[in-house]
Amino acid sequence: MKVFYNKQQTAKVLISDSPSARKPKLVLQSWKKLGYPIEIMKVRPLTVDELCLAHEPSYVQGILKGRIKNGFGNKSKEIAKSLLWTNGSFVSAATHAYQHRESTFSPTSGFHHACYDQAAGFCTFSGLTIAAILLKKRFGAKKIGILDLDSHSGDGTDQTLQKTGYTDLVEHYSLGYDDVNIYNNQDWLNNLSDLIRNRFSDCEILFYQAGVDCHMDDPEVDSGHFTTEQIAERERIVYTTCRELKLPVVTNLAGGYQKPIEKVIHLHNLVAVAFHEVNQQI
Repeated sequence: MKVFYNKQQTAKVLISDSPSARKPKLVLQSWKKLGYPIEIMKVRPLTVDELCLAHEPSYVQGILKGRIKNGFGNKSKEIAKSLLWTNGSFVSAATHAYQHRESTFSPTSGFHHACYDQAAGFCTFSGLTIAAILLKKRFGAKKIGILDLDSHSGDGTDQTLQKTGYTDLVEHYSLGYDDVNIYNNQDWLNNLSDLIRNRFSDCEILFYQAGVDCHMDDPEVDSGHFTTEQIAERERIVYTTCRELKLPVVTNLAGGYQKPIEKVIHLHNLVAVAFHEVNQQI
């Protein structure tokens, strides 16, 4: 299990309802306690020019210099610095997965609501869009899949792809656009493997937003309302199907807002458990 992590991804102080800025360290610590083999991979922070691939340059500079509020609603330069590393983590993980045709993990959040020139919903920079554009520019990628199973729609992903002219590069499915309610969750899960095959079988790589704010007890739940057991089943289906398709997966954490934060961490453990079960690495 290759995890792209640097301690600078984690911000120590955050005044916000979102735990995203301090999750990377906590999740990695929890994954290690599961006892599975984990290889910590090097992360390169993104440059300003790379951030500007998906965002208006004055917006990028305003965030980094503390003149514009970030996705957490503050102007913290500490948060701004950590964003270079969180986005860098995802891009590093995507680059490795694309080059080596193997699945990777980026313990990061805060991408899919970020718009071209403004932050929203705890998201500041669109790491998903930036990674897709860089894979196209560096390696000539032709088709990239984004499976966004966060409870909320990936509106920023769509907007940044449209604004930068890369809509055709990405096949994007977002659970937040579909009204999955408490009564048809199992039907949705039963069809998830077919959804992945139908939407992503011609993709070279899959970006997977393994959000857990779709849990029925999450205070921010919109689409989903899944039980813990259903989220565990979701993870097994994603990794099993992608293994059968020989499709490398880049997994990140996305949302999760239950308190105490240990409840969120427990749900994020499910991706590590499922990945090792599917790949027989226990």
